[in-house]
Amino acid sequence: MKRIRLLALAALSLGSAVHAKNWYVSPQGDDARDGGTAATAFRTLQKAEAVVKPGDVVLIGGGVYEGDPKARGEGSALLTIRASGKPGAWITWKAKAGETPELRPRQWSGIQIHGSYHVIEGLTLIGGNDEVTLVEALAAARVSPKQSRYNTNGIFVEGRPNAPDAKPHHVIIRRNTVGKMPGAGIVAIEADHITIEDNKVFENAWFMEYGGSGISLLNNWAVDDAPGYHVVIQRNLVWNNKTMVPWEKIGKLSDGNGIILDVTDQTVAGGATNPNADAVVGAPAPAAEKPKRPIWKARSLIANNVSAFNGGSGIHTFRTSHVDIVNNTTYWNGAVVNYEELFANRSTDIVILNNIIVPRPGGRVTSNNRNTNVRWDYNLYPNAQSVVSGPNDIVADPRLVRIDRDMLRADFRVAKGSAARDSGTDELAQPADLRGVRRPIGRRDRGAYEQ
Repeated sequence: MKRIRLLALAALSLGSAVHAKNWYVSPQGDDARDGGTAATAFRTLQKAEAVVKPGDVVLIGGGVYEGDPKARGEGSALLTIRASGKPGAWITWKAKAGETPELRPRQWSGIQIHGSYHVIEGLTLIGGNDEVTLVEALAAARVSPKQSRYNTNGIFVEGRPNAPDAKPHHVIIRRNTVGKMPGAGIVAIEADHITIEDNKVFENAWFMEYGGSGISLLNNWAVDDAPGYHVVIQRNLVWNNKTMVPWEKIGKLSDGNGIILDVTDQTVAGGATNPNADAVVGAPAPAAEKPKRPIWKARSLIANNVSAFNGGSGIHTFRTSHVDIVNNTTYWNGAVVNYEELFANRSTDIVILNNIIVPRPGGRVTSNNRNTNVRWDYNLYPNAQSVVSGPNDIVADPRLVRIDRDMLRADFRVAKGSAARDSGTDELAQPADLRGVRRPIGRRDRGAYEQ
């Protein structure tokens, strides 16, 4: 009987393995083909979405993908993913080995994800910033209908249209390049179990009128109470994201952050809607008009990122709970909206450790507005400040190796003799740095890199 049971399990496992398959997409392909080999590849990503099943892999060939130029209405995307994988059978969308596919969305999003259990890996998404002037974007913000030309997001996990019991979850966005989007770079709204890692995110949110950022999560929607981190943002390079068009809801410039976790708290009705508390909107719509989000009890991690030269903050939380911000480096942020470098705002249960925080000239290290239960220690910053400080903070120049506004040329490691070396805490110990180098080497360093 035991042998029969084992054979049955083996057959079930084999059946699952056989079912999963590779699909191929190429700019030289044809949607009339079967998509099952490189020689019979589909032409469009959307055709692959129509056929994928749990466990499948979509291999995306090198070249340029632009989508239908006529399909740019509200909610449009170069690729809309509604299919879902399953636990142990995720759907993977990735660059074919040795090739560099480039998505050039001019729709409202490059990749819009409504499903669950997806991996988006190794893709390049370049938006239309170079085709837009600020004068045009400011004029477009005053009229309707709104145009995707000024509001394209890069990778968007979008849960708002989904039913309360069908929000997107378990999505990994890794090793992608997302740049020059008039709208946000990588964003998730009303979603859970989101991992954003090893990406390059730059020059996004310039022309949108909705207060976007480089990497942002808004209104997290708890789908379960599983242990461990539900949100992980780690090992990303994030730079020169900013807003230049006022947020339509408040009529002022806002956000343009490198990284933000935004509004898990639901207890504030109306009131300030931005970190400077200089913009206010009315109370939200009555609860009957929209299902109430489950109370957010899960924890989030922001670790080993470099966030520099953004118009908003380098990293911050706003009306958000249960976040660990560990071993990041921020540099010269806040030049557009005068936000602090790295801070919690109206948040609770926030841990901020082992970070290097360098404000621009005249900028501020941090703030502490209506927070509760913030643990701040082992951070290094060049100018003394008394807003929030820890007994093991260090006030010193971190001695970064090479500063450059082009983060592909910069080197934000710390030089020999830096006070950031061998002075960090092992609390909330991270196993590796931004490059994947193991931590610690000797004693643990502060900032995004281990030396």
